[in-house]
Parts: sequence; C-alpha cells; structure tokens
Amino acid sequence: MPTRYLLLVTQDGHAKRTPINEFKTRGRGSKGSNAVKEGFLLGGVTIVGDNDEVLIVTEKGRVLRTPVNEIAILSRMGRGGKIIRLEDDDKVIAVLPI
Repeated sequence: MPTRYLLLVTQDGHAKRTPINEFKTRGRGSKGSNAVKEGFLLGGVTIVGDNDEVLIVTEKGRVLRTPVNEIAILSRMGRGGKIIRLEDDDKVIAVLPI
C-alpha cells in the first residue's frame, strides 16, 4: 500500500508532508495532536500520495500547481519549506488535491 501523507500549508506559504501514521488515533474529548508550531496559521490541509499534485490558492487569486513529491517530508513539528512566494498582504487560503 502506498504511503499517504498529511500535507500542511501555512498561510505564509510554507509546506510539508507528514506520514499519516505519525498521528496517533485519539479518543473523544482529547486535546488532539500538534502539527505546526505555535504562531503559524494553517492555510490548508489535505491527504496526498507521492504521485499526486495539488493546487495552492491565495487570497489574491494566485494559483500554484505543484507535484507533491517536490514537497519535503518532515515530522509533525518540522516547519516545512517555502512553497510559494507571497506579496506582503497575501496569504494561502486553500490547498486542493488534483
């Protein structure tokens, strides 16, 4: 079975893939699991495989289509690499698998 990842993209344009098995199943009422460091806001999250592509959409209407295999695989608390350069007043608002 191919590895599945949680793709996380912050509003400031950083992205990382984390294997889903790094996130333990939690019971109802738990506090959940951290996936980004405090102070970073998520712009989008989706489940992807190695051969998928995603669209990253910004508030100002820019769209980036990129292969998932170009995005770094990091632990839950890794920051990720810059995937899209944004203007000062723009931010990522959606991540869509295609």
